Amino acid sequence: MRKQLLIAALICSAGLFAQQRVVSPEVPTDSTITFRLYAPYARHVKVESDCFMPGQKDNSWFGGHTRQHAMHKDSAGVWTLTTDPVVPEVYQYRFVIDGRKIEDPVNPDSTYVVLHKESVVAVGGNPQADLYVEPEADVPRGRIDTIYVYSPEQNINRKVLVYVPPVRQDSFPVLYLFHGISGDEATWLEVGRVRQIMDNMLAQGRMKPMIVVMPDCNVPNKLEPKKRTNMLRNIFNFPQLRMGAFEDAFVHMHNSICQQYPISALQENHFVAGLSSGAMQAANIARDRPEVFAKVGLFSPARMKEEQFEIHKNGKDACVRCADKQPVYFVCIGTQDYFYLDGKRLIRRLDKAGLTCIVHETESGHTWRSWREYLVAFVETL
Repeated sequence: MRKQLLIAALICSAGLFAQQRVVSPEVPTDSTITFRLYAPYARHVKVESDCFMPGQKDNSWFGGHTRQHAMHKDSAGVWTLTTDPVVPEVYQYRFVIDGRKIEDPVNPDSTYVVLHKESVVAVGGNPQADLYVEPEADVPRGRIDTIYVYSPEQNINRKVLVYVPPVRQDSFPVLYLFHGISGDEATWLEVGRVRQIMDNMLAQGRMKPMIVVMPDCNVPNKLEPKKRTNMLRNIFNFPQLRMGAFEDAFVHMHNSICQQYPISALQENHFVAGLSSGAMQAANIARDRPEVFAKVGLFSPARMKEEQFEIHKNGKDACVRCADKQPVYFVCIGTQDYFYLDGKRLIRRLDKAGLTCIVHETESGHTWRSWREYLVAFVETL
């Protein structure tokens, strides 16, 4: 019996050692991707990814267009597939092992996509996509803090991730980034590539050092403790989200962040941006507290109420606000986005309310390819 257990342990150890030696994904300078998976007993293994889709556009909801390609096994039990050169971008993928889908076990970069988890790979090769890859070894790296901010309005501790730039100074500008209905506090880091974008843009001198705050913007789930989000749960909570629970909690969160970090006290150094439903939350906060932010980024803004910018929460007309307290709105919309017409209506409402609006229009859809591009464009205006 002991001998059998020893043999089983040796086999298991050998498998773990072989898995650790596997490099996946591997991205050389020719813009190809090599996927590898150690699965000696599998009969069929495929890669399912959006990198196999032709062209740069993916107009599906959250970028859901994928294809599968078969991998080939070598004598050591390692399955391999090398793609043709792909368009430089960030891609998501899963392995399909005899019909069962899993993320890459040796790739630490992964994210939740709607209802499941996928691995993430960044391919550089042009000035935009090079911002998404890991910086060169000599480039200083910012750090990511995980903190919890108590929200007395909902009696919960809200999880917040904070990017702190790799420089020392007395005070920093602050940018709040809100996720959409399929995300949580980690999504902007995982698939939005915020840390890589900030580090690379700082190294290239394309932005000033700033603190980036990424909170969990979801309403609390009353049924079970929330570990990670999923889209179905958030859709059911969407009516509560539209009631402004997160917006009500924001003032306390903002004050807490300013106490914990060296944040500039000047309005000109405070910014907020969000995607989809997160853009709705950013717009609500800027509408009700116009004196807090200098610029507001609305990326693929979801459908908003007609009175969004006509009436304040306190009932005052938006046009009576002091000119020096009105933030500038940076609206990013794609012609293939489900909310494109809503974005155009929002722009007209902003103009009608006498608010300054800068429009950044692309040919893209409601996907992370759009939102990463919008983030870079917005940050460069700051």
